[in-house]
Parts: sequence; C-alpha cells; structure tokens
Amino acid sequence: MKIDVTKQNGVVVVAVEGEIDAETSPQLRERFDELLAEGEQSYVIDMAGVEFIDSSGLSAFVTLFKRVRIGEGDVRLCGLRPEVLKIFELTRLNRVFDIFEALAEAVRSFR
Repeated sequence: MKIDVTKQNGVVVVAVEGEIDAETSPQLRERFDELLAEGEQSYVIDMAGVEFIDSSGLSAFVTLFKRVRIGEGDVRLCGLRPEVLKIFELTRLNRVFDIFEALAEAVRSFR
C-alpha cells in the first residue's frame, strides 16, 4: 500500500493506493495518528487507487472520522471504485461519509 499526503486549500488530501486490509491498515492508522497529532481536522481520502478494503480498513476510516468529529473537522471520501463503493454501501458507511466522485469536488465541499 502507498500513502501520499498533500494539502489543498487547507484540506489534507490522503491518496491511498493498493489494498487496505489487516496487513496494511496499521500503516494507515499510524499515518492518520501523525496527521491528527499535527492538528489537522479536514480530510479528503482519495481512494481512486484502492482495489480492495476489508473490515480493518473500514475501521481505520471510522476511527479517524470519530476522532476528527470531536473537533470541528470532517472526513470526506472520493474516487471509490465500484467494488469498493459496494462495500461502503453494504456496511451503510456511505451514510456516514460524504462520498464524491472527483477529488476537486471533495476539496471544494469544505468551503
């Protein structure tokens, strides 16, 4: 799994590539912890490169969401492939997260 972090208009963009599973999700959690420790509160997770996500990956996103929502922040998702979106729909997490098709649209939604 590859994780790239950039910032656009005050929003942290976390681009993830590969599979998010029990083996790789600890790496993702660690990166989220680092960003939270830096005080970041607004996140867009670009999942265009994610081929697969399991329950441990979903848990990493839910944990980030809960920790950010304590403050004034939010987590938005974008670029989900149909097979990944289906997992969010089956677990009803599509009702928790705002999901956008395009990265630019997700970043703009913070204004």
